[in-house]
Amino acid sequence: MKLAIVAGEASGDLHASEVVRELKQLGPALEMFGIGGDLLAREGMQLMHHASELGFIGIFNVLRHLPMFRRIFRELIERLEIEKPDAVLLVDYPGFNLRVAKRAKELGLRVVYYISPQVWAWRKGRVRHIAKYVDRMIVLFPFEEQFYREHEVPVTYVGHPLIEQLAHVKRPSRGDELRLALLPGSRRQEINGLLPAMLDAVAILRRERKVNAYIIQAPTIDYDELLAIVKTKDIDVPILPHDRGEGVAAADVALSASGTATLESAVLGTPVVVMYRLSRATYLLGKAVVKLPNFSLVNIVAEKEVVPELMQSEVNGERIASEVRRIVAPENYERIRAELAKVREKLGEPGASRRVAEEIHKMVAG
Repeated sequence: MKLAIVAGEASGDLHASEVVRELKQLGPALEMFGIGGDLLAREGMQLMHHASELGFIGIFNVLRHLPMFRRIFRELIERLEIEKPDAVLLVDYPGFNLRVAKRAKELGLRVVYYISPQVWAWRKGRVRHIAKYVDRMIVLFPFEEQFYREHEVPVTYVGHPLIEQLAHVKRPSRGDELRLALLPGSRRQEINGLLPAMLDAVAILRRERKVNAYIIQAPTIDYDELLAIVKTKDIDVPILPHDRGEGVAAADVALSASGTATLESAVLGTPVVVMYRLSRATYLLGKAVVKLPNFSLVNIVAEKEVVPELMQSEVNGERIASEVRRIVAPENYERIRAELAKVREKLGEPGASRRVAEEIHKMVAG
């Protein structure tokens, strides 16, 4: 089987690599090329470009790098035209991947989209584009399956791959010190916007009690980038490589950029303070078009606010420290963990990656 894969972010690289591992068990030799990260490269994919090259947040940051995106897009489409893979697997990253879907379909290729764009939250008109150019949408959440069925898009619900990816992780008992896991994101703009405030919160809390804080490095971020920010704060906070859940599970509270990492916290039962900071122009644009009451995946799945969400100017040391104090208060901590357990139940059963692989295998074989 020849497969083209486009996973433009760290989380997509992780989920796609798990699917590839399952595909290898299902059939003949697998040949892969496309865009991804270190994990897909380890599975044998020929990287045309690394996912870290595409890691920009916000419409205006993307516009500044538009010539680069256009060049990468052209190279990918030319390769698809020459190689004619059996299927194209697009993983999340909708701004780029929905355009790839259109051109791939025009080339007569089978298109599988894994991890849906949040069309149920904003730009619902894109569902018509998906219906036209995607052969199979594979979704993580039950409400996404219902949405696509209502719009007559071929859809398969598989559950969330985090359930299987984190099944091995055990949560240790709590100690006297406050343990904080800092997850400032997988893109440079996230790191620069969030990590300084997270470190300020650590410094504030250390004036009150013993705090063991550590930064968990995303695979797409260089150690030196994180270290440079830590040095500006003159604070002792170690940087740990991404560890597939152990660091988050060991924490009493996680401080996290909005995204997949927040669901990781929910699966592991670690309360989390979720934060997002954009340029003012991007924030105002997003606020005008997104009509959901919450922006974090944990609260969207829970259909209510279970964990605090901080946006823009709310992302500061004092506010983050205040939210941590509130979470760890005896009357709140176990209640929040019980709500996170309910979120975990909504994420389905283990085996999501296997089910994705079976869908791809069935499409190619049929």
